[in-house]
Amino acid sequence: FVIQNNKYAISVPVREQMAGQSVYKFTTGYEGLNRYQVDGTDFFASYRVVQEAAEQARLGKGPALIEANTVRLFAHSSSDSQKKYRSPEELERDKKKDPIPKFESLLVKNGFAGKKELENLKAEIKEEVDRAAESAEAHPHPKKESLSLYLYAPAEETAALEYEKTQPSGEKVVLVDAINHALKEEMSRNDRMYIFGEDVADKKGGVFTATSGISTQFGKERCFNSPLAESSIIGVAIGMAVHGLKPVVEIQFGDYIWTAMNQLRNELATMRWRSYNYWSAPVVVRVPVGGYIHGGLCHSQNIEGFFAHLPGIKIAYPSNAADAKGLLKTAIRGADPVLFLEHKGLYRQSYASAPEPDEDYLLPFGKAAVKRAGEDLTVITWGALVHKSLEAARTLKAEGVSVEVIDIRTINPLDFDTIRTSLEKTGKALVVHEDTRFSGFGAEIAAQISEFVFEYLDGPVRRLAAADTPVPFSAVLEEEMLPQTSDIIAAIRDLARY
Repeated sequence: FVIQNNKYAISVPVREQMAGQSVYKFTTGYEGLNRYQVDGTDFFASYRVVQEAAEQARLGKGPALIEANTVRLFAHSSSDSQKKYRSPEELERDKKKDPIPKFESLLVKNGFAGKKELENLKAEIKEEVDRAAESAEAHPHPKKESLSLYLYAPAEETAALEYEKTQPSGEKVVLVDAINHALKEEMSRNDRMYIFGEDVADKKGGVFTATSGISTQFGKERCFNSPLAESSIIGVAIGMAVHGLKPVVEIQFGDYIWTAMNQLRNELATMRWRSYNYWSAPVVVRVPVGGYIHGGLCHSQNIEGFFAHLPGIKIAYPSNAADAKGLLKTAIRGADPVLFLEHKGLYRQSYASAPEPDEDYLLPFGKAAVKRAGEDLTVITWGALVHKSLEAARTLKAEGVSVEVIDIRTINPLDFDTIRTSLEKTGKALVVHEDTRFSGFGAEIAAQISEFVFEYLDGPVRRLAAADTPVPFSAVLEEEMLPQTSDIIAAIRDLARY
Protein backbone atom coordinates (compact mmCIF):
# COMPACT_ATOMS: atom_id res chain seq x y z
CA PHE A 1 0.00 0.00 0.00
CA VAL A 2 1.56 3.28 -1.11
CA ILE A 3 0.10 6.40 0.48
CA GLN A 4 1.15 9.73 -1.02
CA ASN A 5 0.75 12.25 1.77
CA ASN A 6 0.78 15.74 0.25
CA LYS A 7 -0.71 17.15 3.47
CA TYR A 8 -3.97 18.36 1.93
CA ALA A 9 -7.42 17.04 0.97
CA ILE A 10 -8.43 19.88 -1.38
CA SER A 11 -8.32 22.63 1.27
CA VAL A 12 -8.35 20.60 4.49
CA PRO A 13 -4.89 20.11 6.03
CA VAL A 14 -3.85 16.69 7.30
CA ARG A 15 -3.76 17.96 10.89
CA GLU A 16 -7.56 18.28 10.67
CA GLN A 17 -7.95 14.94 8.90
CA MET A 18 -6.43 12.41 11.27
CA ALA A 19 -4.71 11.98 14.61
CA GLY A 20 -0.94 12.10 14.33
CA GLN A 21 -1.16 13.65 10.85
CA SER A 22 0.31 10.45 9.45
CA VAL A 23 -0.92 7.09 8.17
CA TYR A 24 2.41 5.65 9.30
CA LYS A 25 1.64 6.63 12.91
CA PHE A 26 -2.00 5.68 12.57
CA THR A 27 -1.12 2.07 11.68
CA THR A 28 1.26 1.48 14.59
CA GLY A 29 -0.91 -1.28 16.04
CA TYR A 30 -1.23 -3.31 12.84
CA GLU A 31 0.69 -6.49 13.60
CA GLY A 32 2.41 -8.14 10.65
CA LEU A 33 2.36 -4.96 8.55
CA ASN A 34 5.78 -3.73 7.48
CA ARG A 35 5.58 0.05 7.73
CA TYR A 36 7.80 2.62 6.06
CA GLN A 37 7.90 6.39 6.02
CA VAL A 38 9.97 8.11 3.34
CA ASP A 39 10.61 11.47 1.72
CA GLY A 40 8.59 10.94 -1.43
CA THR A 41 10.39 13.79 -3.18
CA ASP A 42 13.70 11.91 -2.90
CA PHE A 43 13.95 9.40 -5.75
CA PHE A 44 16.78 7.32 -4.32
CA ALA A 45 15.30 7.08 -0.82
CA SER A 46 11.92 6.15 -2.29
CA TYR A 47 13.49 3.52 -4.56
CA ARG A 48 15.30 1.87 -1.65
CA VAL A 49 12.14 1.69 0.47
CA VAL A 50 9.97 0.29 -2.33
CA GLN A 51 12.66 -2.27 -3.18
CA GLU A 52 12.87 -3.44 0.44
CA ALA A 53 9.09 -3.58 0.89
CA ALA A 54 8.64 -5.59 -2.32
CA GLU A 55 11.41 -8.00 -1.36
CA GLN A 56 9.87 -8.63 2.06
CA ALA A 57 6.48 -9.30 0.48
CA ARG A 58 7.93 -11.69 -2.11
CA LEU A 59 9.69 -13.62 0.65
CA GLY A 60 6.37 -14.08 2.41
CA LYS A 61 7.31 -11.77 5.27
CA GLY A 62 4.13 -9.77 5.18
CA PRO A 63 2.47 -6.88 3.38
CA ALA A 64 3.86 -3.36 3.48
CA LEU A 65 2.59 0.16 3.87
CA ILE A 66 4.68 3.03 2.56
CA GLU A 67 3.82 6.60 3.48
CA ALA A 68 5.59 8.88 1.03
CA ASN A 69 5.61 12.48 2.23
CA THR A 70 5.22 14.63 -0.86
CA VAL A 71 4.21 18.15 -1.85
CA ARG A 72 1.27 19.50 -3.80
CA LEU A 73 2.63 22.05 -6.23
CA PHE A 74 -0.62 22.83 -8.01
CA ALA A 75 -4.25 23.25 -7.02
CA HIS A 76 -6.52 20.27 -6.51
CA SER A 77 -8.47 21.01 -9.70
CA SER A 78 -8.99 23.71 -12.30
CA SER A 79 -11.70 25.29 -10.12
CA ASP A 80 -9.46 25.41 -7.04
CA SER A 81 -7.02 28.13 -5.95
CA GLN A 82 -4.47 27.22 -3.29
CA LYS A 83 -3.92 30.89 -2.51
CA LYS A 84 -7.25 30.91 -0.68
CA TYR A 85 -6.04 28.60 2.08
CA ARG A 86 -2.23 28.33 1.84
CA SER A 87 0.23 31.10 2.64
CA PRO A 88 2.76 32.36 0.06
CA GLU A 89 5.56 31.15 2.34
CA GLU A 90 4.18 27.61 2.47
CA LEU A 91 3.73 27.47 -1.29
CA GLU A 92 7.29 28.68 -1.81
CA ARG A 93 8.64 26.03 0.60
CA ASP A 94 6.82 23.30 -1.34
CA LYS A 95 8.11 24.64 -4.63
CA LYS A 96 11.67 24.17 -3.40
CA LYS A 97 10.85 20.50 -2.75
CA ASP A 98 9.74 19.87 -6.33
CA PRO A 99 11.02 16.29 -6.90
CA ILE A 100 11.97 16.78 -10.56
CA PRO A 101 14.58 19.55 -10.04
CA LYS A 102 15.78 17.65 -6.95
CA PHE A 103 16.26 14.49 -9.01
CA GLU A 104 18.05 16.39 -11.78
CA SER A 105 20.41 17.95 -9.25
CA LEU A 106 21.21 14.56 -7.69
CA LEU A 107 21.88 13.01 -11.10
CA VAL A 108 24.33 15.78 -12.00
CA LYS A 109 25.95 15.84 -8.56
CA ASN A 110 26.57 12.07 -8.58
CA GLY A 111 27.78 12.00 -12.16
CA PHE A 112 24.88 10.00 -13.56
CA ALA A 113 24.04 12.63 -16.18
CA GLY A 114 25.15 16.01 -17.47
CA LYS A 115 23.03 19.14 -17.73
CA LYS A 116 23.00 19.07 -21.54
CA GLU A 117 21.97 15.41 -21.52
CA LEU A 118 19.08 16.19 -19.18
CA GLU A 119 17.95 19.11 -21.34
CA ASN A 120 17.90 16.83 -24.39
CA LEU A 121 16.01 14.17 -22.44
CA LYS A 122 13.36 16.69 -21.34
CA ALA A 123 12.97 17.87 -24.92
CA GLU A 124 12.47 14.27 -26.08
CA ILE A 125 9.90 13.67 -23.36
CA LYS A 126 8.02 16.87 -24.22
CA GLU A 127 7.95 15.86 -27.88
CA GLU A 128 6.64 12.40 -26.98
CA VAL A 129 3.91 13.85 -24.77
CA ASP A 130 2.94 16.38 -27.45
CA ARG A 131 2.65 13.61 -30.02
CA ALA A 132 0.49 11.55 -27.68
CA ALA A 133 -1.77 14.55 -27.01
CA GLU A 134 -2.11 15.29 -30.72
CA SER A 135 -2.91 11.65 -31.41
CA ALA A 136 -5.59 11.63 -28.72
CA GLU A 137 -7.16 14.84 -30.00
CA ALA A 138 -7.14 13.53 -33.57
CA HIS A 139 -8.84 10.29 -32.56
CA PRO A 140 -12.50 10.15 -33.65
CA HIS A 141 -15.18 10.53 -31.02
CA PRO A 142 -16.90 7.32 -29.88
CA LYS A 143 -19.85 6.23 -31.97
CA LYS A 144 -23.16 6.99 -30.29
CA GLU A 145 -24.26 3.38 -30.61
CA SER A 146 -21.31 2.31 -28.44
CA LEU A 147 -22.79 3.98 -25.33
CA SER A 148 -23.89 0.74 -23.65
CA LEU A 149 -21.25 -1.49 -25.21
CA TYR A 150 -19.62 -3.80 -22.63
CA LEU A 151 -22.00 -2.82 -19.88
CA TYR A 152 -22.38 -6.58 -19.63
CA ALA A 153 -20.28 -9.44 -20.97
CA PRO A 154 -20.40 -10.10 -24.71
CA ALA A 155 -22.71 -13.00 -25.53
CA GLU A 156 -19.85 -15.18 -26.72
CA GLU A 157 -18.39 -15.34 -23.19
CA THR A 158 -21.36 -17.41 -21.99
CA ALA A 159 -22.43 -18.96 -25.31
CA ALA A 160 -21.36 -22.42 -24.12
CA LEU A 161 -23.82 -22.45 -21.20
CA GLU A 162 -26.73 -24.83 -21.75
CA TYR A 163 -29.91 -23.96 -19.87
CA GLU A 164 -32.54 -26.35 -18.51
CA LYS A 165 -31.00 -29.44 -20.11
CA THR A 166 -32.66 -31.40 -17.33
CA GLN A 167 -35.62 -30.76 -15.06
CA PRO A 168 -35.54 -30.84 -11.24
CA SER A 169 -36.35 -34.42 -10.28
CA GLY A 170 -34.34 -35.28 -7.18
CA GLU A 171 -35.38 -35.54 -3.56
CA LYS A 172 -37.11 -32.48 -2.17
CA VAL A 173 -34.71 -29.94 -0.73
CA VAL A 174 -35.20 -26.68 1.16
CA LEU A 175 -33.89 -23.46 -0.32
CA VAL A 176 -30.85 -22.98 1.93
CA ASP A 177 -29.68 -26.55 1.31
CA ALA A 178 -30.10 -26.12 -2.44
CA ILE A 179 -27.78 -23.11 -2.22
CA ASN A 180 -25.30 -25.09 -0.15
CA HIS A 181 -25.30 -27.94 -2.66
CA ALA A 182 -24.88 -25.55 -5.59
CA LEU A 183 -21.85 -23.95 -3.92
CA LYS A 184 -20.23 -27.32 -3.21
CA GLU A 185 -20.83 -28.58 -6.74
CA GLU A 186 -19.38 -25.44 -8.29
CA MET A 187 -16.37 -25.50 -5.94
CA SER A 188 -15.67 -29.06 -7.13
CA ARG A 189 -16.06 -28.00 -10.74
CA ASN A 190 -13.91 -24.85 -10.60
CA ASP A 191 -10.71 -24.79 -8.55
CA ARG A 192 -10.41 -21.03 -9.11
CA MET A 193 -13.60 -20.39 -7.14
CA TYR A 194 -13.29 -18.95 -3.63
CA ILE A 195 -15.91 -18.31 -0.96
CA PHE A 196 -15.48 -15.79 1.82
CA GLY A 197 -17.49 -13.53 4.08
CA GLU A 198 -18.40 -13.15 7.73
CA ASP A 199 -18.67 -16.49 9.60
CA VAL A 200 -18.79 -18.58 6.41
CA ALA A 201 -16.14 -21.13 7.44
CA ASP A 202 -16.85 -24.14 9.63
CA LYS A 203 -17.77 -24.78 12.36
CA LYS A 204 -20.33 -22.00 11.92
CA GLY A 205 -20.77 -22.43 8.17
CA GLY A 206 -22.67 -19.16 7.81
CA VAL A 207 -25.28 -17.75 10.18
CA PHE A 208 -27.92 -19.53 8.06
CA THR A 209 -25.67 -22.58 7.34
CA ALA A 210 -25.60 -21.87 3.60
CA THR A 211 -21.83 -22.51 3.55
CA SER A 212 -21.81 -25.36 6.07
CA GLY A 213 -19.16 -28.01 5.36
CA ILE A 214 -17.49 -26.12 2.52
CA SER A 215 -14.30 -25.09 4.33
CA THR A 216 -14.01 -28.62 5.73
CA GLN A 217 -14.33 -30.16 2.27
CA PHE A 218 -12.24 -27.66 0.28
CA GLY A 219 -9.95 -26.17 2.91
CA LYS A 220 -9.79 -22.76 4.51
CA GLU A 221 -7.60 -21.50 1.69
CA ARG A 222 -10.69 -21.55 -0.56
CA CYS A 223 -13.47 -20.91 1.96
CA PHE A 224 -12.50 -18.50 4.70
CA ASN A 225 -13.84 -15.96 7.15
CA SER A 226 -13.44 -12.27 6.43
CA PRO A 227 -13.24 -9.32 8.80
CA LEU A 228 -16.56 -7.65 9.59
CA ALA A 229 -16.04 -5.10 6.83
CA GLU A 230 -18.39 -5.27 3.85
CA SER A 231 -16.44 -2.73 1.81
CA SER A 232 -13.35 -4.90 2.22
CA ILE A 233 -15.26 -8.05 1.24
CA ILE A 234 -16.43 -6.53 -2.04
CA GLY A 235 -13.14 -4.73 -2.73
CA VAL A 236 -11.05 -7.87 -2.25
CA ALA A 237 -13.49 -9.84 -4.41
CA ILE A 238 -13.16 -7.31 -7.23
CA GLY A 239 -9.37 -7.57 -7.12
CA MET A 240 -9.52 -11.35 -7.22
CA ALA A 241 -12.01 -11.39 -10.09
CA VAL A 242 -9.98 -8.95 -12.19
CA HIS A 243 -7.10 -11.44 -11.94
CA GLY A 244 -9.16 -14.37 -13.19
CA LEU A 245 -10.44 -15.92 -9.96
CA LYS A 246 -14.12 -16.54 -9.20
CA PRO A 247 -15.03 -15.07 -5.81
CA VAL A 248 -18.48 -15.90 -4.45
CA VAL A 249 -18.87 -13.78 -1.34
CA GLU A 250 -21.52 -13.49 1.32
CA ILE A 251 -22.84 -10.29 2.85
CA GLN A 252 -24.36 -11.64 6.04
CA PHE A 253 -27.54 -9.53 5.87
CA GLY A 254 -28.77 -7.17 3.17
CA ASP A 255 -28.98 -4.55 5.90
CA TYR A 256 -25.16 -4.62 6.19
CA ILE A 257 -24.39 -3.99 2.53
CA TRP A 258 -24.53 -0.20 2.62
CA THR A 259 -20.94 0.29 3.74
CA ALA A 260 -19.88 -1.41 0.50
CA MET A 261 -21.81 0.93 -1.79
CA ASN A 262 -18.76 2.68 -3.21
CA GLN A 263 -17.18 -0.64 -4.19
CA LEU A 264 -20.45 -1.90 -5.67
CA ARG A 265 -21.53 1.24 -7.49
CA ASN A 266 -18.27 2.83 -8.64
CA GLU A 267 -16.06 -0.23 -9.05
CA LEU A 268 -17.93 -3.50 -9.54
CA ALA A 269 -20.81 -2.27 -11.69
CA THR A 270 -18.60 -0.26 -14.03
CA MET A 271 -15.42 -2.33 -14.34
CA ARG A 272 -16.03 -3.86 -17.76
CA TRP A 273 -17.79 -0.81 -19.24
CA ARG A 274 -15.23 1.81 -18.24
CA SER A 275 -12.30 -0.36 -19.32
CA TYR A 276 -13.98 -1.09 -22.68
CA ASN A 277 -13.91 -4.83 -21.99
CA TYR A 278 -10.23 -4.83 -20.98
CA TRP A 279 -11.11 -5.84 -17.41
CA SER A 280 -14.06 -7.68 -15.94
CA ALA A 281 -15.07 -8.55 -12.39
CA PRO A 282 -17.67 -11.35 -12.41
CA VAL A 283 -18.12 -11.41 -8.64
CA VAL A 284 -21.15 -13.19 -7.19
CA VAL A 285 -22.47 -11.49 -4.05
CA ARG A 286 -24.88 -13.62 -2.03
CA VAL A 287 -27.16 -11.59 0.24
CA PRO A 288 -29.87 -12.83 2.64
CA VAL A 289 -32.72 -10.31 2.60
CA GLY A 290 -36.34 -9.84 3.60
CA GLY A 291 -38.67 -9.69 6.55
CA TYR A 292 -41.45 -11.79 8.06
CA ILE A 293 -38.92 -13.11 10.61
CA HIS A 294 -39.30 -10.43 13.33
CA GLY A 295 -35.78 -9.22 12.64
CA GLY A 296 -36.50 -5.52 13.05
CA LEU A 297 -35.15 -2.68 10.99
CA CYS A 298 -31.53 -3.94 10.79
CA HIS A 299 -32.20 -7.55 9.79
CA SER A 300 -35.23 -7.36 7.49
CA GLN A 301 -34.48 -5.01 4.63
CA ASN A 302 -35.21 -5.58 0.96
CA ILE A 303 -32.58 -3.97 -1.24
CA GLU A 304 -33.50 -4.78 -4.85
CA GLY A 305 -35.00 -1.34 -5.51
CA PHE A 306 -31.68 0.36 -4.83
CA PHE A 307 -29.54 -2.00 -6.86
CA ALA A 308 -31.92 -2.23 -9.83
CA HIS A 309 -30.79 1.34 -10.46
CA LEU A 310 -27.17 0.28 -11.03
CA PRO A 311 -26.47 -0.68 -14.66
CA GLY A 312 -23.81 -3.38 -14.89
CA ILE A 313 -24.94 -5.67 -12.07
CA LYS A 314 -27.38 -8.53 -12.63
CA ILE A 315 -29.84 -9.33 -9.83
CA ALA A 316 -31.49 -12.66 -9.02
CA TYR A 317 -34.25 -13.12 -6.42
CA PRO A 318 -35.47 -16.75 -6.42
CA SER A 319 -38.59 -17.88 -4.60
CA ASN A 320 -37.91 -21.62 -4.34
CA ALA A 321 -35.11 -24.15 -3.96
CA ALA A 322 -34.91 -25.34 -7.57
CA ASP A 323 -34.77 -21.82 -8.98
CA ALA A 324 -32.20 -20.84 -6.36
CA LYS A 325 -29.87 -23.66 -7.34
CA GLY A 326 -30.27 -23.12 -11.08
CA LEU A 327 -29.84 -19.36 -10.92
CA LEU A 328 -26.87 -19.53 -8.53
CA LYS A 329 -25.04 -21.95 -10.81
CA THR A 330 -25.71 -19.68 -13.78
CA ALA A 331 -24.41 -16.71 -11.81
CA ILE A 332 -21.22 -18.56 -10.88
CA ARG A 333 -20.56 -19.80 -14.41
CA GLY A 334 -21.46 -16.44 -15.91
CA ALA A 335 -19.22 -13.52 -16.83
CA ASP A 336 -21.04 -10.64 -15.11
CA PRO A 337 -21.23 -9.43 -11.52
CA VAL A 338 -24.36 -10.74 -9.82
CA LEU A 339 -26.23 -9.72 -6.71
CA PHE A 340 -27.90 -12.93 -5.58
CA LEU A 341 -30.72 -12.16 -3.16
CA GLU A 342 -31.92 -14.96 -0.89
CA HIS A 343 -35.06 -14.46 1.18
CA LYS A 344 -34.10 -15.75 4.59
CA GLY A 345 -37.76 -16.23 5.47
CA LEU A 346 -37.88 -18.90 2.74
CA TYR A 347 -34.67 -20.72 3.64
CA ARG A 348 -36.33 -23.63 5.47
CA GLN A 349 -39.98 -23.29 4.54
CA SER A 350 -41.50 -26.47 3.11
CA TYR A 351 -43.58 -24.45 0.64
CA ALA A 352 -40.35 -23.05 -0.88
CA SER A 353 -38.78 -26.50 -1.15
CA ALA A 354 -38.62 -28.31 -4.48
CA PRO A 355 -37.25 -31.44 -6.12
CA GLU A 356 -33.53 -30.84 -6.35
CA PRO A 357 -32.01 -30.23 -9.79
CA ASP A 358 -28.85 -32.09 -10.76
CA GLU A 359 -25.41 -30.51 -10.93
CA ASP A 360 -25.82 -29.49 -14.59
CA TYR A 361 -29.08 -27.60 -14.13
CA LEU A 362 -28.71 -23.97 -15.19
CA LEU A 363 -31.57 -21.49 -15.21
CA PRO A 364 -31.23 -18.45 -17.48
CA PHE A 365 -31.46 -14.92 -16.13
CA GLY A 366 -34.32 -12.92 -17.62
CA LYS A 367 -36.83 -15.78 -17.81
CA ALA A 368 -39.91 -15.40 -15.62
CA ALA A 369 -42.09 -18.31 -14.53
CA VAL A 370 -45.87 -18.42 -14.83
CA LYS A 371 -46.58 -20.11 -11.50
CA ARG A 372 -50.33 -20.24 -12.02
CA ALA A 373 -52.34 -19.68 -15.19
CA GLY A 374 -55.38 -17.39 -15.08
CA GLU A 375 -57.75 -15.37 -17.25
CA ASP A 376 -59.04 -12.40 -15.25
CA LEU A 377 -56.02 -10.69 -13.73
CA THR A 378 -52.21 -10.95 -13.58
CA VAL A 379 -50.17 -10.71 -10.38
CA ILE A 380 -46.50 -9.91 -10.98
CA THR A 381 -44.30 -10.67 -7.99
CA TRP A 382 -41.06 -12.17 -6.65
CA GLY A 383 -39.42 -13.54 -3.52
CA ALA A 384 -41.60 -14.38 -0.52
CA LEU A 385 -44.64 -12.70 -2.05
CA VAL A 386 -44.83 -15.39 -4.75
CA HIS A 387 -46.16 -17.84 -2.17
CA LYS A 388 -48.57 -15.39 -0.58
CA SER A 389 -49.86 -14.45 -4.05
CA LEU A 390 -50.40 -18.11 -4.94
CA GLU A 391 -52.28 -18.63 -1.69
CA ALA A 392 -54.47 -15.62 -2.50
CA ALA A 393 -55.11 -16.92 -6.02
CA ARG A 394 -56.20 -20.31 -4.68
CA THR A 395 -58.59 -18.65 -2.24
CA LEU A 396 -60.16 -16.45 -4.92
CA LYS A 397 -60.72 -19.36 -7.28
CA ALA A 398 -63.69 -20.30 -5.11
CA GLU A 399 -65.13 -16.85 -5.83
CA GLY A 400 -64.77 -17.33 -9.56
CA VAL A 401 -61.75 -15.04 -9.98
CA SER A 402 -59.07 -16.58 -12.20
CA VAL A 403 -55.65 -15.15 -11.28
CA GLU A 404 -52.42 -15.61 -13.22
CA VAL A 405 -49.29 -15.39 -11.03
CA ILE A 406 -45.90 -14.53 -12.53
CA ASP A 407 -42.66 -14.98 -10.59
CA ILE A 408 -40.13 -12.72 -12.36
CA ARG A 409 -37.19 -14.59 -10.71
CA THR A 410 -34.61 -12.01 -11.80
CA ILE A 411 -34.81 -8.25 -11.27
CA ASN A 412 -32.14 -7.49 -13.85
CA PRO A 413 -32.64 -8.57 -16.54
CA LEU A 414 -36.42 -8.34 -16.26
CA ASP A 415 -38.48 -10.65 -18.47
CA PHE A 416 -41.06 -8.13 -19.63
CA ASP A 417 -42.15 -10.29 -22.57
CA THR A 418 -43.81 -12.79 -20.22
CA ILE A 419 -45.56 -9.94 -18.41
CA ARG A 420 -46.75 -8.45 -21.70
CA THR A 421 -48.07 -11.78 -23.00
CA SER A 422 -50.02 -12.35 -19.80
CA LEU A 423 -51.56 -8.87 -19.79
CA GLU A 424 -52.60 -9.13 -23.42
CA LYS A 425 -54.75 -12.01 -22.14
CA THR A 426 -55.98 -10.77 -18.75
CA GLY A 427 -56.00 -6.99 -19.19
CA LYS A 428 -55.38 -6.24 -15.51
CA ALA A 429 -52.13 -5.99 -13.54
CA LEU A 430 -51.34 -6.07 -9.84
CA VAL A 431 -47.67 -5.77 -8.89
CA VAL A 432 -46.96 -7.24 -5.45
CA HIS A 433 -43.66 -6.84 -3.63
CA GLU A 434 -42.24 -6.77 -0.11
CA ASP A 435 -40.13 -3.62 -0.34
CA THR A 436 -41.59 -0.21 0.48
CA ARG A 437 -44.06 1.10 -2.09
CA PHE A 438 -42.58 4.50 -2.95
CA SER A 439 -39.93 4.08 -5.67
CA GLY A 440 -39.84 0.31 -5.17
CA PHE A 441 -38.99 -1.92 -8.13
CA GLY A 442 -42.72 -2.47 -8.57
CA ALA A 443 -42.99 1.14 -9.67
CA GLU A 444 -40.66 0.40 -12.60
CA ILE A 445 -42.73 -2.61 -13.64
CA ALA A 446 -45.93 -0.56 -13.36
CA ALA A 447 -44.38 2.20 -15.47
CA GLN A 448 -43.35 -0.23 -18.19
CA ILE A 449 -46.82 -1.79 -18.24
CA SER A 450 -48.42 1.64 -18.58
CA GLU A 451 -46.00 2.61 -21.32
CA PHE A 452 -45.91 -0.55 -23.41
CA VAL A 453 -49.15 -2.47 -22.73
CA PHE A 454 -51.59 0.39 -22.18
CA GLU A 455 -53.89 -0.49 -25.07
CA TYR A 456 -54.54 -3.96 -23.61
CA LEU A 457 -55.45 -2.76 -20.10
CA ASP A 458 -58.99 -2.89 -18.75
CA GLY A 459 -58.13 -1.17 -15.49
CA PRO A 460 -55.44 0.82 -13.69
CA VAL A 461 -52.08 -0.77 -12.92
CA ARG A 462 -52.16 -1.40 -9.19
CA ARG A 463 -49.34 -1.93 -6.70
CA LEU A 464 -49.36 -3.64 -3.33
CA ALA A 465 -46.22 -3.25 -1.26
CA ALA A 466 -44.93 -2.56 2.22
CA ALA A 467 -45.77 0.65 4.04
CA ASP A 468 -43.21 3.41 3.61
CA THR A 469 -41.56 2.86 6.98
CA PRO A 470 -38.60 0.87 8.30
CA VAL A 471 -39.43 -2.69 9.36
CA PRO A 472 -40.61 -2.46 13.00
CA PHE A 473 -39.34 -4.54 15.91
CA SER A 474 -42.88 -5.24 17.10
CA ALA A 475 -44.34 -8.37 15.54
CA VAL A 476 -47.76 -6.70 15.43
CA LEU A 477 -46.40 -3.67 13.61
CA GLU A 478 -44.29 -5.80 11.26
CA GLU A 479 -47.43 -7.65 10.22
CA GLU A 480 -49.14 -4.32 9.64
CA MET A 481 -46.23 -2.96 7.66
CA LEU A 482 -45.55 -5.92 5.34
CA PRO A 483 -48.04 -7.25 2.73
CA GLN A 484 -50.05 -10.20 3.99
CA THR A 485 -52.10 -12.76 2.06
CA SER A 486 -55.29 -11.02 3.19
CA ASP A 487 -54.01 -7.75 1.70
CA ILE A 488 -53.35 -9.44 -1.64
CA ILE A 489 -56.81 -11.00 -1.64
CA ALA A 490 -58.40 -7.60 -0.98
CA ALA A 491 -56.33 -5.93 -3.72
CA ILE A 492 -57.21 -8.63 -6.27
CA ARG A 493 -60.92 -8.41 -5.42
CA ASP A 494 -60.88 -4.64 -5.82
CA LEU A 495 -59.09 -4.75 -9.18
CA ALA A 496 -61.21 -7.65 -10.46
CA ARG A 497 -64.37 -5.59 -9.82
CA TYR A 498 -63.03 -2.59 -11.76
